[in-house]
Amino acid sequence: MAPSENASLFHGLKFFLTRTLSRDDVAELQRLIELHGGIVSSSPAGATELVDYDRLDSRRPEWVSFDFIKDSVVSKRLQNPAKYSGVVFSSKPIQLHIKGRVRYSVEDDARLLLFAKSRGWQSLKPMPASAWKVAENQHVTNHTWQSMHEHFKKQLQNKTLKEQRAIMANASEIIRARLQQQEDQKEREQATRTSPSTTAPESPKPTTPASKGSKGSKGSKGSKGSKGSKGPDQGAPSTPATSSPLRRQIGEKARQKRKRTSSPVNVEEGKDNEGHGDITSGAVYFRSVSAEMTADPSKLQALFHTSTMEGSRRRQENNSESAASDSRESEEPEILAQDSSNIRTEQQTSEVDVQRATETETDEIICRLQLETNQPTPVVVHTLYSCSGDAGMARAFLKGALPSGMWSPEDDLLLVNLIVDENIDRSAVDAAVARGDFASMQVPRDTSAILDRVQFLR
Repeated sequence: MAPSENASLFHGLKFFLTRTLSRDDVAELQRLIELHGGIVSSSPAGATELVDYDRLDSRRPEWVSFDFIKDSVVSKRLQNPAKYSGVVFSSKPIQLHIKGRVRYSVEDDARLLLFAKSRGWQSLKPMPASAWKVAENQHVTNHTWQSMHEHFKKQLQNKTLKEQRAIMANASEIIRARLQQQEDQKEREQATRTSPSTTAPESPKPTTPASKGSKGSKGSKGSKGSKGSKGPDQGAPSTPATSSPLRRQIGEKARQKRKRTSSPVNVEEGKDNEGHGDITSGAVYFRSVSAEMTADPSKLQALFHTSTMEGSRRRQENNSESAASDSRESEEPEILAQDSSNIRTEQQTSEVDVQRATETETDEIICRLQLETNQPTPVVVHTLYSCSGDAGMARAFLKGALPSGMWSPEDDLLLVNLIVDENIDRSAVDAAVARGDFASMQVPRDTSAILDRVQFLR
């Protein structure tokens, strides 16, 4: 591992080593934390508490297993602390449709131990039958309360602390592996849905020179009928003359859904640079935060950095001029059409170079905020959304401050017309501010702040 990575993995994070940890574990954890830029605190206030597995509690998400430190160091990436807390046992067990008697798994044993400890159980002491009736109502396992009562009395009641730790450790590892497998499966399904390989049949007669592309580009013919947008290395990009408004909308949606990559992505922009001053660049955005959080609260949202978009009015003017010019050029020989397409491709490639954050960087941002503020994932993501992706502002709010730059749902409703109208520009927003259209906002905002929020919501 490079020295820079050693000093930044836990940079700014505080950890408290509980007294229940062994001396060897304390020494090893302290060495790893300090080696990778973390801080070992003498008090639990404002720090993530590292505990042994027998101390995990679903009611205390700030208690994290010490394997969080070791796994983060081994993988060279900050792990999700929620997967190392007792929260992983709070979900309902997997339903198994098997006829006959079902044996208890390690995960079932861990859930029973956690349930018993949450009700004040101590080792070697019995649990009343009434407690297991509550366990059945809470769906601790898929077994009946009588079965859980007998199994606990015969198999778990006399376990030593060391044996209990082993059970909890094995169960946690199994659950983490299953969660990771589910996340990988979702990513594969998302990549399959957003794959640009599904295209429409080839167009027999390209209507403009730009649709022919370079002869050396595989599949450049028929790019006119493509439903998704292609990258710069997959053929000549479509021009306004060859793309109808419907195709441009489909292409834009496909670009928004494509998986974020860490390499620079060339984005098609207009040639007029006067509109770049309308909206501040470098903001952090989310992709479908509300929809994905509703479907899966544990899914971390993808962040990406984008530059400013030019006004639609100027783009339409350029489109009409380009359409007239391409119509005149369509009568020229094929070799001239290819040269013109290559020139336009080079111009578009050199105009905008956008850096997009990977999902790994997104996870690290949200995990770091979780560790610094001891807040669950949905709270952190919702706060980032209200802060328009500003991590610093979100951190201040989660620690008790009230930043004035946060947006409420009521304020967002006042921007509906601006979001729908693609032809909106700074002068129109200035006029709306002067008329007092946004006077009912909870916090007074200028034109730049409103335009930034509109671009974020789009």
